[in-house]
Amino acid sequence: MDPAAFAPAFAELAQRLQQQELLADFGLFALRGLTLQPVLDEACRVASRGLASQFAKVLRYQPAEGDFLVVAGVGWRPGVVGHARLGADLASPAGYAFRTGKPLISNHLDADDRFRTPDILMEHNIQRAINVLIGGGDTPAFGVLEVDSGERSDFESRDTAFLQGLANIVAAAVERTERQEALQRSEAMTRQLFESSPDCVKVMDPDGYLQRMNVNGLGLLEIDDFSTLAGQPWETLWPAAEREQIRAMIEAARAGRSGRFEAFCPTAKGTPKWWDVTVGPVMSESGRIESLVSVSRDITQRRHDMAVKDQLLEQKDLLMQEVHHRVRNSLQLVRTLLQLQVLTITDPAAREALEEAGQRVMTVAAVHKQLYVGQSVKEVELQPYLEGLLADLSVSLTDQVNGRRITWTADAMQLPPDCLTSLGLIVAELVTNALKYGVGQVKVTVQMADAAVRISVEDEGPGFPDGFDPGRSHGLGMRLVTSMANGADGVHVDRSGGTSRIVVDLPLP
Repeated sequence: MDPAAFAPAFAELAQRLQQQELLADFGLFALRGLTLQPVLDEACRVASRGLASQFAKVLRYQPAEGDFLVVAGVGWRPGVVGHARLGADLASPAGYAFRTGKPLISNHLDADDRFRTPDILMEHNIQRAINVLIGGGDTPAFGVLEVDSGERSDFESRDTAFLQGLANIVAAAVERTERQEALQRSEAMTRQLFESSPDCVKVMDPDGYLQRMNVNGLGLLEIDDFSTLAGQPWETLWPAAEREQIRAMIEAARAGRSGRFEAFCPTAKGTPKWWDVTVGPVMSESGRIESLVSVSRDITQRRHDMAVKDQLLEQKDLLMQEVHHRVRNSLQLVRTLLQLQVLTITDPAAREALEEAGQRVMTVAAVHKQLYVGQSVKEVELQPYLEGLLADLSVSLTDQVNGRRITWTADAMQLPPDCLTSLGLIVAELVTNALKYGVGQVKVTVQMADAAVRISVEDEGPGFPDGFDPGRSHGLGMRLVTSMANGADGVHVDRSGGTSRIVVDLPLP
């Protein structure tokens, strides 16, 4: 058999063997590459050599513009690589491969009515093109690897295997580079956050030995050079009184827990400072603790402000106590003056009026006392207020009480001081009347009723006289109660139970 008959087959075999060798060498080259551009440039050279063609290029898809940019190539005139753009639609050979994900061969671009021939190809007399996709799958495709020719024989489907293998290596290099760039961005952001933090940030190994500290932290601690601290235990920065706590925090962080505490620690130059400190672990994906991080915030000014505030509050409390004490003494003085006046009057009615006035002065004093012992100037709890008021009345009205019990029930509620003052005066007046004119146990009930507070006071007596009308009473006490209830409609006598029971509705503000 004529050996010449086997020449095409031998040539084909040699080309395929060369392509395999080129792919192997290129794979090693791509693995060694630290940046992407040399890989793209080498891919064009390998593609051109492997398919015996003068022209090859890498087209990177530009999402914002919706076209391709020639980012690498061989054989093209100056100014093409890095600048030329090609369409990425289905009417473009490269766009068709990109959109469909399928390799494309066109051996007669000038007569192929499926596509338009890009200007750059016509300029270089390109008649044939083969395109394969770079990337794709789970991630967006990078672009297209294309080999072009104007002289060689037609591209064949077998050529796509070599070119696709080359594109797959490029895709792997692209993915690796993107991961490296993302990692570098993440590390750069971490460094930026680390250095820009206004607090003192310390990185330690899992045993609590110092590894890094940000610049602001060095300034806060008044340390000129971190090298004097590198490798030292973190606890050595703290006073002896705090070191046990520091060791406990390190152990907690090593166990995977975060902790927080406030402590005093002077700077390296002796400046006294208070710190709000958080400590926590940094873990790897496998759950192994790689390092510990401590963030210390200077709260010296805050502690100072809190101390000043506490001092002012203490002074305010002392001042208020003094004011209340003087008010109470003044009321006591008024009552004493009234008692002295009683001694000079012989008219029984006048004496009784002055004695009642003195008693009401002490009632006001009892109401006032229960207000100032509360903790809030805006809202006061009713129940403790009422309990204290009735206890004071029992003491001040000893003669009237004479062994009789005063009981009470009240809904849980908070009332403003002005409202509570009126309530206290009403309760004091009604309880005084019940002790003075009634019999047996006195029961006080306070409940919420619509837009009012309902106050009822009853004793075990037979009840008010049939003709008694609170709104027409000439007594000073009942007139005060009626005025605070906003009129006679807010006060009524309940005769349904056969006892002396009077009910007052005190409007809420």
